[in-house]
Amino acid sequence: MSRPPPVIEAPAALAHVWSGLPSDLRQRAVLLLAQLAHAQFRTHTPPATQEIRHGHGTQPQDSSRPS
Repeated sequence: MSRPPPVIEAPAALAHVWSGLPSDLRQRAVLLLAQLAHAQFRTHTPPATQEIRHGHGTQPQDSSRPS
């Protein structure tokens, strides 16, 4: 069983940097972090359904030849 990593508190300096960022850069940073979290979640979550391939096999069938 694996344990989650310990929680690391952000230094006070980061709060000052974050509050000093323009709104558009803060929004961009949040978007990138959300995308990263989603990508991590997808790589660690097994697919719930099995992939189903639709279509024909690799060899074309000739309808003029009897089976």
